[in-house]
Amino acid sequence: MGKLVMGYWDCPVCGNQGIAGNVMNCPSCGRARGDVKFYMKGAGEDTVREENDREDIEYLNTQQAEQIGKNPDWYCSFCNSLNKDNAAFCSNCGASRESSESNYFDQLKKRQEKEAAEKAAQPQARTQQPQKSKRPLLFLLALVLIVVALFSYLNGNSTRGNQLVTDIAWNRAIPVEQYLEFQEEGWTLPSGATEISQSQKIHHYDQVLSHYENVEVQRSRQVLDHYETYYTYSDLGNGAFEEVAHERPVYKTEYYTETESRPVYVSVPRMSTWYVYSIWRWTQTRTATASGSDHEAAWPETNLAEDEREGSRRAEEYTFTVRDEKENRSTWSLSEEDWRKINPGDTLNITTRRTGGNAWITDEKGNQLYQIERK
Repeated sequence: MGKLVMGYWDCPVCGNQGIAGNVMNCPSCGRARGDVKFYMKGAGEDTVREENDREDIEYLNTQQAEQIGKNPDWYCSFCNSLNKDNAAFCSNCGASRESSESNYFDQLKKRQEKEAAEKAAQPQARTQQPQKSKRPLLFLLALVLIVVALFSYLNGNSTRGNQLVTDIAWNRAIPVEQYLEFQEEGWTLPSGATEISQSQKIHHYDQVLSHYENVEVQRSRQVLDHYETYYTYSDLGNGAFEEVAHERPVYKTEYYTETESRPVYVSVPRMSTWYVYSIWRWTQTRTATASGSDHEAAWPETNLAEDEREGSRRAEEYTFTVRDEKENRSTWSLSEEDWRKINPGDTLNITTRRTGGNAWITDEKGNQLYQIERK
């Protein structure tokens, strides 16, 4: 059995506190030690103390320890007094221990269960919620409305009427390609190429295992260094607590060296054939262009030589220029089909998105006629 520590109890009648656990009656009102809970001064029952941190623990001396029984006090079934383990009769009313039905821990458990049940039965107090200010809500609502209005405005359209068409124009271009011979080189010989020469060159390097070498590597591990003692305290139920010693292992870091075999690689060049060759390709060398300011759009004359050909006829653009009432001019492009419907002197309505992007020629009701793009 470990060292014994003095316990204390408080009188539930007169409120006298800190009565030594070996005192059977309250020194203030004389009430017999009855339904009480023992405690330690400066430490609770769940306290953990280290070896060198026990100066405030109040140990019982040898004489006091000899008067403490090994078992908890027993409760008198008649007067509810606590009696020492070695008492055959109740010190308060003289009733025999044989009629006792519970000890200190039995009664403590019943009291704790009763307190828990009473606490659970109590109605939960409602915490009064402070009245929230309506200002943040109003501010948030106003902010949402502003954002919605701004989004609607930016997503909307802007129409400018009375745009006078001052000019129309067209541009067309045809790339002209010539069949030319090139000298090139590379790792492969393209189809249709004529080889001029070839040689062996380093294409890449492979990492090849050469051998293994032993190296010293420092490692670490946790090893047991010693054990240290710590103490807990157990309520004996008779006015005293028992100090119980425990041991915990303490580890330290140990460093050691270990031989490890590691692979060593070398770079081995890999050779491949490098080709020098000539090859003929169609290559754009010039562009034939044509333009005008009327609807007579036509492709330009290319006047091809024997070793030339026309490329793709895809480079074409059709535009018109408008002037507003403030003499501001802007030029727009559109498809050839829609462009042919526009003539100098026409008055147009041009609708654009405020955020940019698409634009249209619209009628008086805002219906989209032709899609256009600003130049």
